Amino acid sequence: MKPRILTAIAFGLFHLFAFSQSTQNIKGRVIDRDSKAPLIGVTVELLDSTGVGTYTDAQGYFKIEGVTIGRHELRITYLGYEPVILPNIIVTAGKEVFVPVEMAENATDIDAVSVTSTKKIGSYNDMATVSSRSFNAEEAERYPGSRQDPARMASNFAGVQGTDDSRNDIVVRGNSPLGVLWRFEGVDIPNPSHFSIAGTTGGPLSILNNKVIGHSDFMTGAFPAEYGNALSGVFDIRMRAGNRETYEHTVQVGVLGLELMSEGPINKTKGSSYIATYRYSTFALFQAINFNLGTSAIPKYQDASFKLNFPFKDNSSLSIWGIGGLSDIDIVFSDDTIPSNDLYGENDRDQYFTTNMFTVGVNYSKYFKNDWSAKIILAQSGQEIIADHNFIIWDSAKARQRILELDTLYPVLRSRMYEGKTTAHFILNKKFSARNTTRFGIISELYQINYIDSSTNEFENNWIRKLDANDQTYMVRAYISHKFRLNNRITITGGLHALYFEQSNESSIEPRLGANWKLSEKMNISAAYGLHSRMQPMYVYYYRFDDSLSNPGNSTLAAHNNNIGLTKSHHLVAALDYLFSPVQRMKIELFYQDLYNVPVEAWGGSFSLINQGSGFTRFFPSTLENTGSGTNYGMELTFEKFFSKRYFVLSNLSLFNSLYRGKDNVLRNTDFNGQFILNGLFGYELPIGTNGKNSLSFGTKFTWAGGRRYSPVDSAATAADGIYVQFIEDERNSLQFPDYIRWDLKFGLKINGKKTTHEISIDLLNVTNRKNLLTIVYANDPENPGSKRLVRQPQLAFLPLLYYKVDF
Repeated sequence: MKPRILTAIAFGLFHLFAFSQSTQNIKGRVIDRDSKAPLIGVTVELLDSTGVGTYTDAQGYFKIEGVTIGRHELRITYLGYEPVILPNIIVTAGKEVFVPVEMAENATDIDAVSVTSTKKIGSYNDMATVSSRSFNAEEAERYPGSRQDPARMASNFAGVQGTDDSRNDIVVRGNSPLGVLWRFEGVDIPNPSHFSIAGTTGGPLSILNNKVIGHSDFMTGAFPAEYGNALSGVFDIRMRAGNRETYEHTVQVGVLGLELMSEGPINKTKGSSYIATYRYSTFALFQAINFNLGTSAIPKYQDASFKLNFPFKDNSSLSIWGIGGLSDIDIVFSDDTIPSNDLYGENDRDQYFTTNMFTVGVNYSKYFKNDWSAKIILAQSGQEIIADHNFIIWDSAKARQRILELDTLYPVLRSRMYEGKTTAHFILNKKFSARNTTRFGIISELYQINYIDSSTNEFENNWIRKLDANDQTYMVRAYISHKFRLNNRITITGGLHALYFEQSNESSIEPRLGANWKLSEKMNISAAYGLHSRMQPMYVYYYRFDDSLSNPGNSTLAAHNNNIGLTKSHHLVAALDYLFSPVQRMKIELFYQDLYNVPVEAWGGSFSLINQGSGFTRFFPSTLENTGSGTNYGMELTFEKFFSKRYFVLSNLSLFNSLYRGKDNVLRNTDFNGQFILNGLFGYELPIGTNGKNSLSFGTKFTWAGGRRYSPVDSAATAADGIYVQFIEDERNSLQFPDYIRWDLKFGLKINGKKTTHEISIDLLNVTNRKNLLTIVYANDPENPGSKRLVRQPQLAFLPLLYYKVDF
């Protein structure tokens, strides 16, 4: 019997490799880069021995049938437009390929400069001139250690620190993660992370599913005028539409979850389509079937996304879309017999934590005659964070016998925080000529606030309601951008972003300016300036506290920071981009950022909001005033070899300095001043099987970065406080964690069967098992039950992440 089974398996594998489908279709749409009008009659051809090609239809769509499995290169040409060459189009058996293309009209009749790849070198946003990089779903999956997470993927780029294994916080050029903006389908959304903390922009796991990501941008400085309420970085993510002609599905099972995806036509005749995803925590599934995972602290999460797309005959379209995630975890130490330290919790208390997030929206866009186009976006978002903490008191008599037994659980925190937002975004775009394009927009955001947050010291049982608010406030923004192309080599962009925030009764007018000069087909220089601003985390405006520290005699419990102003920053960037060949480039960027109006504590000292926004704890400062400042400056060097001859290379070195001044006016390192980041990535793909339609892949990543800054611990004050670590105020950030060093590996196997593609991949994170330092906490002492000590918590140990995916 066994030989028959082995024979059947061998025959099945032979059939899969030798007789599986070897062709697929490449589809796409070509539009004008400036006007967004569909281009009719564009030539699209494969750059291979077949020379197969086609033309776009009246709506700009094209389809090339019978393309062999593997990597291909497309050339797109059109009379009067700069040619576009798109390399590394990955064709698999399980899914058709859709390629969105934007073409730029020649600004002059002669001296056209070819665009090697609009997806690799520049930005999809045509108003961005520096510090911007496009990305797609394939990149989010390609890089080792990225965990299919757009935020962790971005840490591979120059100037971005990803040195916290427990979270995907993005530290850009020494700035706090508070300054990061997440834009999704044209709407600024709440933190898209599971287990997010109020006042942060990251978390342990992203809600965004990379499988639905379309052409998107990541920016690190001097943003175009359409982006506001951002200081350090911008993720501008767009969902792709579903397949208009064919039903396609994906199932993925891995350590991070069970995922399902489906897409296809709603009405083939009208070209409408859908795409939807769902993911559920693998660990929660194991717990549901009573599989012992060795701990009760199981992260439970699920997330989903969808997009319905309806094109109309009058060059307009309507899309309905949404994303959302639910997550909760119970970290219970009171049941332990031996105290332990957990990466996500303090072991002196039981913690029950729940977070929910959603955004749903409707987009209507239309192209008018004479190169006018407009878009209207309406959306509603919400984020809910629920936390309950119970402080643990151990039986002191048992503790003296070195036996751990629970005495009492004291409730010390009850928190319910909800923030909703209704958004309307109107965009009007006009292409006056091949040289001049103007974009205008208005964004209106209505915030809904509902906070209840009470805490107490476990020894006093004196409850204080720090947050008690049921309110609304709004922000209105308007922007205008203009792009002027002197010729095909020189482009100048300029604009203004205007903002009014009702909560602080403050307005801001922010100029933006950029220039790009193609000195030759190999060398490009660019520069940009921008003034940017950012509101504070919303709960800071409503936090109630005793103001006697700043105003002696005033012990009123009130929201003393309800009108704190915006933080602002001047960005200045200069860049040089040099192409050694069509697939090799070097880029150097110099940047300088001057931050001002940074909130600091009015009574004095070194506190500044410039150091907040990361980790798993909220911050509750005393009375704030906008008198702090900061400076970030540095250089970024990138060398990149795009995928060719079976391999790619991405390496970058960032040297920077990040300094600030608090109320005491002393110049100090910020928490994020690691001063250097070195990344090196390499990937290789080996075709196997008949005609090389299957592949083995290997990838590696090495990161070396300066450690975070921290302050000497005040042992006496910490012991007296009994809960939180207290630091020596005058020596803030005078110490530094050891350098962060991590090496990751990734292996993959892709098999193209009959109308299916199977993929197995394993990510080996921190293969050397290096104990990088995460933080210092004041926690229960495992060697002396009933007492506490300072504990240095390490980061992620060696962790293998495996998944299996099938497209069909």
